Amino acid sequence: MADQGKTRKALSKGDLSNLPEEKLMRLGPDSLSDSELLALFLRTGTYGLTAIELAQTVIDALGEKSPAHSGLSSLMTGTYEDFLSIKGIGKSKAARLVGMVEIARRMREPLSMSRSLNSPSVVAEYVMPQMLGLQHEEFHVIGLNVKKQLHYVECISKGTLDCTVVHPRDVFQGAISKKCHSVVLVHNHPAGNPKPSAEDRRLTERLCRAGDILGIPVVDHIIVGDHAYYSFLEDGAL
Repeated sequence: MADQGKTRKALSKGDLSNLPEEKLMRLGPDSLSDSELLALFLRTGTYGLTAIELAQTVIDALGEKSPAHSGLSSLMTGTYEDFLSIKGIGKSKAARLVGMVEIARRMREPLSMSRSLNSPSVVAEYVMPQMLGLQHEEFHVIGLNVKKQLHYVECISKGTLDCTVVHPRDVFQGAISKKCHSVVLVHNHPAGNPKPSAEDRRLTERLCRAGDILGIPVVDHIIVGDHAYYSFLEDGAL
């Protein structure tokens, strides 16, 4: 009983550095460091490491794997195998971390169908959470109505680290069937730099020609990088 009393006293007045839950309850979530936040999900440490120290080990390991990302954002690039390869992370913790990353991907406010996608920055704001941390290229088509409001979104191709195969037939098939007025093309560069390659430019020209023939103009082609984007429209290349 005396020991329990000492513990309660320590929690009320003492050092909170190894007690992220207690620190959060007393000082709020903003008071927690990246490693302290991650420790909440890990729950326990491993031999020789506290939960906070193990969390920092995870952050450092993923940061080394993906130098373009830093802090907690580096976890978005992690796979189950990546987490499992870190000393102190077993199957249960690895699964918990992968689940946390997937929750982060899904926890974004759905875009209202009445919202106008009338600028590259608005489109980029919408697509970035979906593409952050992807280790392969994806090509998405956003269909718009006559008021430039969102009509549908479709991922038509998934590729490798630096390549994805895109055919005009696949790009415009959904837009035709759903009677879209126009489309916005979006794809990501997993390496982080959104600058278009020569192939990106050739593909954009090809798809713009196809859209003109079909009467479904390509309004923009946006390339998403690491918290940055490139817009063919903004750059005057469309």
